[in-house]
Amino acid sequence: MRLPFHAFPRLCASWLLALLPGCQGLTLPADPPAKAQQVMHQGGVPHTDRLGRLRHSYDPTQSFFPIGIYHAMQGEAFGKHHDLGDFAAAGFNTVHLWPVQDIDAALNAAERLGLQVIVQHPDETLARRRHGSPALLAWMLEDEPSQFISAAQLPARLAAFDEQAARFKSFDPGRATLLVDGPGIAPNHYWRWRSWLPKADIAAQFNYPFARSFDPVLDIERVALSVSRAVRLAGGTKPIWYIAQSFADPVRGWYMPTSEQLRALVFTALVHGASGVIHFSYDSHGTRDGDVLGISPAPLADHGNVPDYDNSKRSALKVDAAQLAASRALWQSVADLNRELAALAPSLLQPTAAFTCRVETAGNHRRSQPIRLLAKPADTGDLLLIAVNIEAVALKAGITCDADIVALSPYSPAALPAMRLETPRRFHDEMPPFGVRLYRVRLK
Repeated sequence: MRLPFHAFPRLCASWLLALLPGCQGLTLPADPPAKAQQVMHQGGVPHTDRLGRLRHSYDPTQSFFPIGIYHAMQGEAFGKHHDLGDFAAAGFNTVHLWPVQDIDAALNAAERLGLQVIVQHPDETLARRRHGSPALLAWMLEDEPSQFISAAQLPARLAAFDEQAARFKSFDPGRATLLVDGPGIAPNHYWRWRSWLPKADIAAQFNYPFARSFDPVLDIERVALSVSRAVRLAGGTKPIWYIAQSFADPVRGWYMPTSEQLRALVFTALVHGASGVIHFSYDSHGTRDGDVLGISPAPLADHGNVPDYDNSKRSALKVDAAQLAASRALWQSVADLNRELAALAPSLLQPTAAFTCRVETAGNHRRSQPIRLLAKPADTGDLLLIAVNIEAVALKAGITCDADIVALSPYSPAALPAMRLETPRRFHDEMPPFGVRLYRVRLK
């Protein structure tokens, strides 16, 4: 079983140029200059309801913001009991199911718990039998095609995807199809990534910056770039979901982010237009076979002699006490973040507010726009202003806005001692490395 980041660079060969017009060697088209204020989705946020039906207008009774986790499991497997109830208790509303399990049983459990389900590479016989389930959110029909499908294979695979999607639509017309892919940043993947982006109803992409190969991780602009690029190229036609790094891979060098780093990843994606979050990954025998330590409320040090799903010819990963503690701790941090996102979801799915600000920063930052902002409607007529520091340095920020602010306060109970309103249109704050700030803004 392939896990969604075990990809290795491939060169953009000469025959790729013929297949993908405009691909000139490793040259990418230029992205627009980075800006502090993000203004996409002013006409409406592409999202779905709980049954995967696409929406652009927000409806508090219908609109759905997925807060999910990859490779969820239900039942007994290799010495451990898995219960979808653990995910519901931790604030997840969506589960991507590890494909090698009893999908019928998992769907039944999800229905009882009110969880929505993503089914990866669904068996068509099962799909035709269970497509009426109220737990079904999306059919995941393709996994990392730009990473693992060569340019030579591309036309046939695109056509095969279209044919499969059409068959699923014939018996389940309202349900969303989902495609999971990489970030579309690497030149040797970009053109294939761009060819796949339009295909499914929902495009989900992973971007995992916390790895030894990137150390020291001085900023997470790659997440801002990949999400905003997908949102821009999709042109408001589909939801873009972000798959967040909630794992460690000691073999390949990814390490588990801190709770602050993970929160910055998620809010950076949301500020740049993502309308759903899925964490990779729940810890189980399946992920351990791929050398991955995921998050869990009760991870095991050793899952024993498990099948070689990824055909690596290696035994499953065993971990020590410190790694187990890190898995449990990040699970709790994600649970806290899940509850925060659930409270913010009504704002995040509404059109972006026509309230713009500019940011002046003091500190040893590397990027021209180290702080990114997004304004959304909030309750009682206020605004939610999200600010994310995408760099690993502390910054002082002066934020000047285009309308008079009557009141400024933290959006949540967390204290912001450095925040102060200096004039009706300007306020000051200090942001820690990879810091996230949520402000409640009341306008005149």
